[in-house]
Amino acid sequence: MNEIELEITGFGKGGAGIGRAGRKRYLVDFAYPGDRVLALPVSRKKARLLKILRAGDARVEPRCEHFSVCGSCRWQGLDYGSQLRYKGELIEKLFSREVEVEPSPRIWYYRNRMDFTIAENAIGMRRYSSFAEVESAEGCLLLSKESDEIIRLSRKFFRKRELAAYNLLNKQGFLRYLVVREGKFTGDRLISVVTTAGEFPLESYADALGELAESFVWAINDSPADVSYGEISSFKGRDYLEERLAGIEYRIPAFSFFQTNPYQAERMLVLVRKMLGSAGRLLDLYCGVGTFSLALADLAGEVLGIEEDAKAIEAAGLNAKLNEISNAHFIAGRAEDVLPGLEKRFDVAVVDPPRAGLHPRVVRALNTLRPEVVVYVSCNPRTQAEDIRKLDGYELEELKALDMFPHTPHVESIALLTR
Repeated sequence: MNEIELEITGFGKGGAGIGRAGRKRYLVDFAYPGDRVLALPVSRKKARLLKILRAGDARVEPRCEHFSVCGSCRWQGLDYGSQLRYKGELIEKLFSREVEVEPSPRIWYYRNRMDFTIAENAIGMRRYSSFAEVESAEGCLLLSKESDEIIRLSRKFFRKRELAAYNLLNKQGFLRYLVVREGKFTGDRLISVVTTAGEFPLESYADALGELAESFVWAINDSPADVSYGEISSFKGRDYLEERLAGIEYRIPAFSFFQTNPYQAERMLVLVRKMLGSAGRLLDLYCGVGTFSLALADLAGEVLGIEEDAKAIEAAGLNAKLNEISNAHFIAGRAEDVLPGLEKRFDVAVVDPPRAGLHPRVVRALNTLRPEVVVYVSCNPRTQAEDIRKLDGYELEELKALDMFPHTPHVESIALLTR
């Protein structure tokens, strides 16, 4: 196909620019409204950016040297005020309600976890539009400055010990992922190495990285699945991370979910508390290690948290004891399996599902339980809007939005629904 010139007029669902040439329309990653670009069509609906012919007013020089080669931070070439504005416009289209997106307190080094792929040539992130190629994460501006040294020393250690990287194409090799987690408010750091079956010299590796981390984990993933977690084989120090949010202490298992941007997560907890005021009996679906359950427990007479990750539930129970919270209890299981069997009624339900949204059985169960208030927290406003339409008898009373993921198209949306 021939190269074409496109005027970028807006954003598509995944945050790619919408380029128009006459009646033809293409999605172009790393292109922003106001740009005129030269692009190469790669399919009927997508084109690859070749050159910026005229930069839009909102375009800025990206700070990261890996921008557009690495597949992350696709909006880094867009000034931050415009990022917030476009995220707000997305929510307005979905809910027909104007919302101002609250900026993140930090837009660099804000993440508390990065899952780096280990390859023969680099430790880092998948390259844009590549299944197997990896771009080095040295110089990445998302986690911390110390992560550069962690990557550098890890590569040096792996080469010295002649440990081969896992190859996704031929399913051969040993080293798969390097997972770095940080407690932004505690200074704690946990480094996990995920490998296939074999022997990993964890003690020597920990010694090689010195004081860069307090705890080290070795986990095994011997399945074909390309996932950055596994069965823990051994650890040095602790097999969990310690973090603090809004005065609550949390222990987070090595591979359990926790809010990625803790600076903004604190603000999110404050927002939800203001929305609720008081909660009576509170149900927390997809509760993880008890992030909402414990932060809201003083507003409720009783709290029940439900979570599929059994290790996270174990941690949630421990976190309740650590914080001397006696009215929070937890059940391990999928929400769609546990919820239909609950006999007690709840005044309030807080739901924070994954990007796919609520399982249909969860929607049906909520329609049966009929809590007076539902607080729906979502990192995907599209599925959130679809789910809210399926909940019977609720009115959208309040809608808030926070930027949890600067330099990406993603936005966190919090909806207060009342009967």
